[in-house]
Formats: sequence, C-alpha cells, structure tokens
Amino acid sequence: MNIKALLKALRLRKFATTLLILQLSLTIGLMVNTVILTASTIEKLNKPLGFDVEQLITVDLMPTSGAYRDTDYYQSITQQDIAKISAIDGVISAAHYNQLPIQRGSWNGNMQAADFPKDAVLPTELRYVQMFYSSKIGLENLGVEIIEGRKLTDADDITKDFYTLKDRGEIEQNIIITQSLAKAIFPNKSALGELTNNGRVIGIARDFSISPARKGIDKTFGLFGNFMFSQSDYEQHYVVRVEPGKLAQVQAQLSDTILSVQAERDIIRVQSMAERLKNFYSQDAGLASLFAMLSALMILVTIVSSFAHAHFHVTQQRKFIGIRRALGARKKDIMLYVFSENWILNIGASLLGIATMIGLNIALSQVITIEKPTIVLYALAVLVIFVAGSLATWLPAYKTTKISPVIATKTL
Repeated sequence: MNIKALLKALRLRKFATTLLILQLSLTIGLMVNTVILTASTIEKLNKPLGFDVEQLITVDLMPTSGAYRDTDYYQSITQQDIAKISAIDGVISAAHYNQLPIQRGSWNGNMQAADFPKDAVLPTELRYVQMFYSSKIGLENLGVEIIEGRKLTDADDITKDFYTLKDRGEIEQNIIITQSLAKAIFPNKSALGELTNNGRVIGIARDFSISPARKGIDKTFGLFGNFMFSQSDYEQHYVVRVEPGKLAQVQAQLSDTILSVQAERDIIRVQSMAERLKNFYSQDAGLASLFAMLSALMILVTIVSSFAHAHFHVTQQRKFIGIRRALGARKKDIMLYVFSENWILNIGASLLGIATMIGLNIALSQVITIEKPTIVLYALAVLVIFVAGSLATWLPAYKTTKISPVIATKTL
C-alpha cells in the first residue's frame, strides 16, 4: 500500500477531504460531551439527597384575598390547611415553609458567630446561607435527622413576637443548623449552645442537599427556625409527607382540600419532590437529549458522507484500480487500498477531534456544570467513528474488486 499515493489522492480533493475531516472531528466532540452530559444528569437524579424525596409532595400557592394582609387571619388559615391536609388518608405529616429545598434562588443571609471580629472577612460560603422557617416539625417532616442537641418545640416559635414586638432586635430565636454549617461557623468547637448573628444553636441536623446547583460545601448549609412567615404578597409553601404507595392518591386530593378551607387562593403547582428534582435538572436533561440527537444525526451523516466519499473515489480511479488489478493486485489488496483512505481521514479527524472535544466542553462549562472529558470516552468516540466509516466504506470497497482489469484498461 502506497501511503504517498493515498495522500496525493486526498490532496487532489482538498475541499471534500477537509469538510469530511471537520465533520468527523465535530462528531467526536459531540459524542464525548453527550456521554458526559447524560451520565452527569443520571447521576444527579439518582444521587441520594439526604432527605425523603420519594415520600414528599410540595404545594406552592399564592393568597389572592385582601384578608390575608391580616397576619392573624393568614396564620389561622394556614393552621386550618395543615390540620385538613394531615387528616387525609395516607398523610403522615404536613408543615408550612417559607421556601423549599432543591431550588436556585432562595431566602438567604450571612451566618457568623456572635463574637466574629468586625474587621475580619466573612468567608463567601457563609454570606448566602439558606434560611428555612417552618413549624416545630419542619425538619422531621422532610425526613432529616437531628444528630446533636434537641428538636424545635412550641416554645421556640417566634411568630407572635415577630409580628407584635416593635423592636424585633429583642428576639433571640433558637435555631437548628446543618452539620457542615456548624463546622464552618465554629471550626474549633461544638456549635451546640453557641450564639450566632441569627440566633442560638440548640440542635444540629444531618447534612442534606439543600441547593444542589451550588458547587461547594455550602450546598448543605441551612438554618431552620420555628416561625410562620405571614406575608400575603409572597408564595406560600407546604410539604406533605405520605405513606409509601399513597403519593398519587394524596396528591390528587390536595388542591380541593386546601381550597375547601379558603377558596381565594391560586394553587400554583402540586408536585412530588421527585418531580421537583426532575424539573430542577430539566435544563441538563434537555441539553443531554439535544446533544444525543445531534450525535446520532452526525453519526448518520458520517456514514452517508464516508460512503459518498469512497464511492466517488472508486469511480474516479477505476482506470488506476484496473491497472493495479492487471499488474497482479489481489482483491483484498484493492479493498485495503479503499479502506486505508477512510482510515487516514479518521486518523486526521481523531487528532482534530481532541481540540473540538475540549473546546466544546469548555464552552458548555460556562453555562452548566460539566465534567471534563476522559481518555476512555475519547477512545470510544474514535472507535465509533472508525467502525461507522469502515462499514460505510465496505460496499464501495467490495465493488472495486468486481472491476475487470480488461475493461479498466481499454482506454490505455
């Protein structure tokens, strides 16, 4: 096999050759990043979050009645809602929340020890700590365990003081914080009993994924207090914990149950926590699906292009192939010659594919969290390209073996 002759033949068709190499390299880059995106999305959806996702239903609603401006009325309706929801068959417990886990935007604030030096710089991860306010069973309702200290009780409820005291600075609430947050604020001692700028720590909860989109340890940072946020111009949230196997049954009854207490409300959505998680990663899943479709399309185009390129090459070189046959070239030599041209193109595309793969990965990393490519994924993508190209080239290569030396050399 004459490599120089093959390269010369490719140079004679520079435009078609360049386009095919670019197409093959783009296919490699798409395939590698598609696998990364798909694997990452599946991992995110299946990764344990540290609370009972499969047993929870979330409700987002918005008051529309002016009566809700009265905080006592607001609190009374909320308590009636919780009582009626809790009475539904299959419901284990229900609680109100100012916000829900698994979200991007949030109610947050800085967290620090009460004696944190005024001239010290607060670490970035402690500037936007998620703050959750619910009833005394808020954490238990989510399925989060208290690993140190005690749970919140009725005595810890600051709702009345918050809406009646003129100076809210007088309120010193008791709070529960997550284990990772406790270590971040008080790295050299136990946080239990310590005073922070947001209250005194009376319990430490096991870490769970509160903000999955965050990249650092602060994704498990959370503060929990006993307080009913009662503002009519903000969304209200309920979380309902149900018995196994009764999620759909309970979910179907929630809207009517809530509206039977007070009808002047918009039920924005009722969904399971698992659905909420799936929607949270819908952008990742959608992008992975788009890339998978593009990759499949590019592989198909690669097969068609490789076939067309080989077929055109064979057609243009019938005389040359006939000469080789007349000089004693065997059928397998002719097939190897045709295949070799495709393999040379694939080698060139594989080298360029490294840059395409990395460049596409960097571009995606600017908008989403994505893992870096690995040698294994690159090798698999290259293998797919070689296999697809070889299969597409087989028919034109096989047809060359049928060329008669006599017919091919008649014009000589």
